[in-house]
Amino acid sequence: MNKKYVWTLLLLTIAALVLSGCAAGVRAESTPGLTVSGDHVYVAYLSRVHQLDRTTGTLVSSYPEKPKPTLVMYAPPEVSEGAVYFGDLANQFHKVLDGNLNQITWTFSGAKGWFQAKAAVDGDLVIVPSTDRNIYALNSSTGELVWDYKGDFAFIAEPLIIGDKVVVSSQDHHILVLDRNTGKELYRVETKGAVVSSPLYDEATGAVYIGSFGKDLTSFDLETGKVNWVFGENQNLATIWGTPILLGEELIFVDRAGKIVALNPESGEQLWTVEAGGSVVAGLAKVEDLGFLVAREDGNMIFYGTDHATKWTATIPGKLYSAPIIDGEQIFVAATKADSILYTYNLTGQPGWSYTPAK
Repeated sequence: MNKKYVWTLLLLTIAALVLSGCAAGVRAESTPGLTVSGDHVYVAYLSRVHQLDRTTGTLVSSYPEKPKPTLVMYAPPEVSEGAVYFGDLANQFHKVLDGNLNQITWTFSGAKGWFQAKAAVDGDLVIVPSTDRNIYALNSSTGELVWDYKGDFAFIAEPLIIGDKVVVSSQDHHILVLDRNTGKELYRVETKGAVVSSPLYDEATGAVYIGSFGKDLTSFDLETGKVNWVFGENQNLATIWGTPILLGEELIFVDRAGKIVALNPESGEQLWTVEAGGSVVAGLAKVEDLGFLVAREDGNMIFYGTDHATKWTATIPGKLYSAPIIDGEQIFVAATKADSILYTYNLTGQPGWSYTPAK
């Protein structure tokens, strides 16, 4: 795995981190961290987390009220039971009040690395990946450390909490499955390359699906850890950056080169392929019963129907490194090097509001 290439894309200007303590003019630039929950949209970008009205794009609240040149945030916020959880690049992780992001409930300062990935909340537990090679489990009420898991590489993907298990993508060519209550490693599933995206879990079958930089996609049984199948050998695939989707009876993923592949989720047999026509880092976003959206790195978005035929296209004047979020009748797209950091569309591809932070 080319670790330098991973960080170049995930943190586009890593050499200019504000963590150096410079007073002004120093910025680290990455893709905005986007979350949609209920009536609001949350965007973590540079020195603020923005809470927006999802209908109008109007700013509701932000953290902090006044930007600090030494504070940078890109991890997508997690929203749960009236609270918002997010980390920053100053090695701190926060719980704040939904609707008033400046009302801080607690801050965890025990990490030695920054927070790039979205956390996962399950009842009394918050699972937080960090670039300091640790997974932290925090008490959601107090912020106290419950357990931590020490790995060999930075953790940069959102974990999944499924029952009594936590599933974590790792850059050391594995998927880790941990005990939710203790953090003990139950087992690991080997992949051919680094994994930088969240896994997909199918509750109906108990299968987990994940793609890797080894140009393969693996299916395994969550309960036993047994590998069901691996797809990729002699398939001329590029690296796989995004999370696959299940649409009807098809498992669909896209590789870095823009090759979209549908598989039988039970057997791993290839069903069809189409070309997106450009590089794809973001992965796919699905609309149940209608189709799926592919966001190319160059800003072009293509919506495919359930027959995998193109239905419409739209272009954002920027770079797209994270999958769009489709919620209800709206499509939300975070962009880098564009006029705005967030664009919206309806399900027919017609543009809605966009959001540009005030300077």
